[in-house]
Amino acid sequence: MVAARDGASPGEVTPPITPGEEWTAERIEWLRTLHRERRAGLDGPAQEATWAVIEFVGDGGRDAERVVGAVRLRRAGEPGVLEMEFWLVRDARGRGVGREAAQLVVERAREAGAVVVRAEATSANGGVLALLRAVGFGTVVDGERIVAERDLRGHATGDRT
Repeated sequence: MVAARDGASPGEVTPPITPGEEWTAERIEWLRTLHRERRAGLDGPAQEATWAVIEFVGDGGRDAERVVGAVRLRRAGEPGVLEMEFWLVRDARGRGVGREAAQLVVERAREAGAVVVRAEATSANGGVLALLRAVGFGTVVDGERIVAERDLRGHATGDRT
């Protein structure tokens, strides 16, 4: 919670639960509930798992770790397809932290039996698109909406506009 509140805007982490770009009690409670309800993982009632993105600094000892974001993986309602969402605090962006987290989650998806991992973004979010492409996702542009997919059988789904 602290990482989200102090290092990211609410719109980067939660749906538009309340108007404006302020962290409200409703948004904070939504985020707490989301993580609490996802503890059972992909096979639980929510069919979704969440993980903290942790950055290790210094010698990597336990007191040198910092939560810099979160990543979610959920069943998409299509056999073999899992959807990935993630956010990072501002000062962790552009330093490879997201790329490493995305690669780890793709491996978790593969272990869970997925054949495709999907993520969505808007065309305004160039950083996320570059990250997804860097870890093997192909993208399909549909106006402002961009769908990125990675085929876990060995190839990206291709870039199309």
